[in-house]
Amino acid sequence: MSQESNLEDFLRWKSFAVWKKPEGEHRIVKGLNPLCGDEIIFYYQWEKDNSLQILGIGGESCSICSAAAGLLFKNKTALKQKDFQSYLQERKNFLDGVDSRLFQDPEEISFFKTLRTHPGRYRCGLLPWQTLVKLSEEMI
Repeated sequence: MSQESNLEDFLRWKSFAVWKKPEGEHRIVKGLNPLCGDEIIFYYQWEKDNSLQILGIGGESCSICSAAAGLLFKNKTALKQKDFQSYLQERKNFLDGVDSRLFQDPEEISFFKTLRTHPGRYRCGLLPWQTLVKLSEEMI
């Protein structure tokens, strides 16, 4: 895949998210990659069924991290707290070459196939899911 094509894809994937702080009541969790300075902020609320509703995303991050956050936001309606760790592990496994059937979004699969070609950037692409795990750990 060409660099120009990657950039267009990353911008499209990033655009799936609402990149602003919501009005009204919400909670905040931040994820940080100390190696590069990427920061992701989720503005969220819990639903009665213990699912997470991400209301908006903020922070400063590279195009890979922003694209990953956009994809997570796109699939936000299916986020259950009990599954946060498995969401992260499935994506790690995929990057290690173990294709997963647990996430079937063609856009997300394309993103992770592209990310496989940039092993030094795995942490960037996984930061949004690591932030979900952090959120779960903070609740304990």
